Amino acid sequence: MKKLVVKIGSSVLTLGSGKPDPVRFKAFAKDVSRVIDRGYAVIVVSSGAIAFGSSLAGSSLAPDTLPHKQVLSSIGQPLLINAYTASFRPYKRIVTQVLLTHEDFMDRQRYLNARRSMDLMLEQGFVPVVNENDTIAVDEIKVGDNDTLSAMVAAMVNADRLIILSNIDAIFDKDPHTNSDAKPVSEIQHIEHYRSFDEGRSRYGVGGIKTKISAARQLARIGISTTIANGRTGGIVTKLVDQFERGTGPRIGTTVAAAQHKISGAKKWVSLLLKSSGIITIDDGALSAVRKDKSLLAAGILGVSGTFKQGGVVSIADVRGREIGRGITNYSVSEIGMIKGKRSSQINGSLGYSKGDEVIHRDNLILTDPSPVLGREE
Repeated sequence: MKKLVVKIGSSVLTLGSGKPDPVRFKAFAKDVSRVIDRGYAVIVVSSGAIAFGSSLAGSSLAPDTLPHKQVLSSIGQPLLINAYTASFRPYKRIVTQVLLTHEDFMDRQRYLNARRSMDLMLEQGFVPVVNENDTIAVDEIKVGDNDTLSAMVAAMVNADRLIILSNIDAIFDKDPHTNSDAKPVSEIQHIEHYRSFDEGRSRYGVGGIKTKISAARQLARIGISTTIANGRTGGIVTKLVDQFERGTGPRIGTTVAAAQHKISGAKKWVSLLLKSSGIITIDDGALSAVRKDKSLLAAGILGVSGTFKQGGVVSIADVRGREIGRGITNYSVSEIGMIKGKRSSQINGSLGYSKGDEVIHRDNLILTDPSPVLGREE
């Protein structure tokens, strides 16, 4: 069963007033149902709750503070899920609602529970509609935007591809509003070469292109491709599936190509997390070793900070303070403080026990900046 995660933005789903656009919902449901009939499982990550809530609440409650946004989301989320339920009903598709926060990804057991639940929904032919649980999410537990959330969901369910639908046709090599010779970029093979896309919201298209590129970059590292396209194009999901399967017809949107190999298990989980519980600073020798897929040993550790226990997810930084990776630690922050810089044979003497030679095993370590020079790819 091939899995697609389709993220659809508020700009595609709303009328000018911010109210749900029933025509768009019906067209989207028909489009997704066609793809499901072709043997795909589809998870929808949908924006729109706050916009729909604002359209109902009116000017009395502006979405300018976090508490206001939380209340508006509580108003709009039922409207959003009801619109999906009604739109998919003619195709005999059951819609389920999944509300997540970053904590659901941070906690390994909650992450596994959410993954199992969505896998079961897909096996039954249901259409999960995912959104961030804005009503309860405060800054400390927020994912922050649905582009990032869609990447996290795609990795969680081991999707074959992420599709991001918004109001832009593609990523352009120049600002198409000010450059008549701007050309769409149909495929990006090495996303790390496109760090300049992060410089602003409108340089290469309308809206939050920065978060879309960031989401695509995150997935490319773990072997999942992302396609960014205009959600207002009729039958866009079906057209993209045709493009993926057959490679026929004109190229639509921009595809950010994945790395050659997918990763699995704990590495994938670590790659999803936006926050870590601490920082382990390593020397250049250890940096060279982990870049060669070696485990992190105590001898290469220069310093440690944060608050974490065994099993916590920590950032790994080089001597210049740049995060180069993340991993699941076998030792707590206090234990690492006592064994840093020491050979593996000295761990037992320092602690009175040993949990193994590896502070972070290579199977639980993923590089977030694998290139020797930041911003370059060797």
